[in-house]
Amino acid sequence: MSVYVAKSNPALMQIQHLLLQMQQAMVAGKWLQVQDCDRQISTLVQQIKQAAEYHELKVELQLVKQRYKALLQLAKRQQQMLEQKMQRFQDNKTAVVAYQQTTEALMEMKS
Repeated sequence: MSVYVAKSNPALMQIQHLLLQMQQAMVAGKWLQVQDCDRQISTLVQQIKQAAEYHELKVELQLVKQRYKALLQLAKRQQQMLEQKMQRFQDNKTAVVAYQQTTEALMEMKS
């Protein structure tokens, strides 16, 4: 994922930095940090929308929006991978419990 840095506006530069941090946090599974970055990005976007130069920054904001959408797709993939891991864990847990119960029943029958 490419990083486009808007040099024309400090808030846009901060958003770009936060998007990078957000991506790194997603890959690392640090979801509270992702949430914090997302909250900061929202605040900065609102500040830009209220600024006098908002209309001049629409193109750059559109690029930010595209990058944000790409990160949402990354988050969705991460979520799916986590759900699969959790399902495998649950399946394994169920199998272990069933095996344990069968083994205990066999041991009781032998005694």
